[in-house]
Amino acid sequence: MTFKSIFTHAVLLCALAAVPVFSQDPETKEPKGSDQQLEQEWIEQRMMLGESHASGARPEFGPVIIGNPTQAYKIIRVGLSTTTFNSTGGVVTEISSRHFSFAEISHTVGLVYLKDRASGTVINLDVPGTIVRVTRDSDGYHVTIGGVEAGTFAGPLFFEPTDETNQFRVENIRRIYSGTFVPRYRGAIELAHGSGTPANTLNVVNVVEIEDYVPGVVANESIASFHLEALKAQAVAARGYAIANIGRFRANFPYDIVDSTTSQVYRGVISEHPRAVQASEETIGLVASYEGDIINALYSSSMGGHTENTENIFTGGPRPYLRGIYDGDGTAPDFSSDAGVRAFWARTTAPDSFDDCARTATTPTGTVGNTFSRWRFTLTAAQIRTKLPASVTGNPVDVQITQRMVSGRASRVVITTSTGMTHTITGWDALRAFFRPVLATPRLCGTSNIAANFTLNNPSVIDVTRDGSNNFTGVTVWGGGWGHNVGMSQYGAHGRARAGQNFLQILKAYYTGVDIGSYPIDIGRNPGSGPPTLRQEFYAPNAAGTLVVRGASGMKKLVVHVNDYDISLSAEQLSQPVLEVDISQYLYAGLNVIQYNPVGRHGEATVNVNVE
Repeated sequence: MTFKSIFTHAVLLCALAAVPVFSQDPETKEPKGSDQQLEQEWIEQRMMLGESHASGARPEFGPVIIGNPTQAYKIIRVGLSTTTFNSTGGVVTEISSRHFSFAEISHTVGLVYLKDRASGTVINLDVPGTIVRVTRDSDGYHVTIGGVEAGTFAGPLFFEPTDETNQFRVENIRRIYSGTFVPRYRGAIELAHGSGTPANTLNVVNVVEIEDYVPGVVANESIASFHLEALKAQAVAARGYAIANIGRFRANFPYDIVDSTTSQVYRGVISEHPRAVQASEETIGLVASYEGDIINALYSSSMGGHTENTENIFTGGPRPYLRGIYDGDGTAPDFSSDAGVRAFWARTTAPDSFDDCARTATTPTGTVGNTFSRWRFTLTAAQIRTKLPASVTGNPVDVQITQRMVSGRASRVVITTSTGMTHTITGWDALRAFFRPVLATPRLCGTSNIAANFTLNNPSVIDVTRDGSNNFTGVTVWGGGWGHNVGMSQYGAHGRARAGQNFLQILKAYYTGVDIGSYPIDIGRNPGSGPPTLRQEFYAPNAAGTLVVRGASGMKKLVVHVNDYDISLSAEQLSQPVLEVDISQYLYAGLNVIQYNPVGRHGEATVNVNVE
């Protein structure tokens, strides 16, 4: 069996069989894995772990690295994270350090080759369930198999399965998804270290095909109970992030991205909910791109019916595909006046918005259920005083929004005190950190409370309250959504899907001017290197697509093999800055294969297929 065949994407039946059978939750009495349970766990995960770098909400990790691959990448290296435990073995921190003091690996099916990369030594692991324990120090990797010492090796150590249905268990970590489980991973496992790995520790790396990776992300970054078309949109966003960030950590560590919010949350097989698997299967190979580049497909939970321009939230300047849009049907709101802002934001529901809690649909029946679509809470004068810096003297006497964003949300708020001092709060993050409920607050939709100190969005409307003597008593704060407001609203995608939009329409609504298709590859020839062969698989839902070749000047010819057909593009055709060829007649409704064969000793191009 070849290394490539090890990573052949598992069929849907096998993926479904790997999903845990969920029992009843003892506290909520809901079955684990139910819509309510999955949504609540997702919200709790966000509260515990925070938003991921993939969702654009971890600026401390630097900008998202967006770049087209120069190969038809299928493999990604994911650095796994440790779990910390208490004295009784309970999980304290699900995702902690990425540096392991030891690793314990077992497998589930067939024969596994344990290879020492340095010496080429191979140990056959032919008994599924046998635990291989590994530590590392200055002498090398120390290995015991089933409790019996097997030797010390220079490493890295590579666990290569011979059965593609095998799953590796990392016995010394736990992952939480509708319960607490020993995580299982497709592909291969490597134990290695890099220049940034501390002494006497090792890194555990899941070497996995992109299409086996995506299902383990979708239901962690979105909610598995969402409409399938919304989950497809999430799969496209997750895939684009992974491909564009291949190599992000490789300068110092033996992996490309990681399994935590430092990249995007990936829990392996245990989080391969059937709907996440289907969404991934039905978008194989697809990403969102803008003018030939994979985009930074930012997303967050909900945006209350209006998204924001990226430059108003993040550094790095405007991006043409991340523009603020009205996320609803009907007439767009007018934010040119305070009255227009109030009419949209200072209300308990906004039923024309796709992410509104009470928005209904006939297929399927029911509401969108986003209990953060509109929120309202109060802050007393005393509570506001505790939030002000000690250097600001006096008690608050007024709070005013002095500048707004495209979405009508506040971007600058000025608080005036009794001593005449002012305190100015500027920017999305600072405002949402300051204006949050001090006490648990009833939600405007549903029966539960918003937790005390829960970080919502930056406010949209702030109403000052005064007593009968016109003394300032506090404020009522109105807003909508939860997240950074840029790009795709995950609840909005759910609402759009319930309104009949497919994943292509959803993505194009949130990301202005983008194309959805196979990921762009930068191809070319180095003199004397021989002709490269670059092959991709991609899903064309409607058997419609356009081959796009950009910047191919200097290439003698390009032969493109689409399924069972060849298309030959001449040097004259390739001299165009952008060449578009309708290849719908050669496509299937479903999975397609395309291969690029550049001809000649010079030239380069960026190529992909956009689907409709």
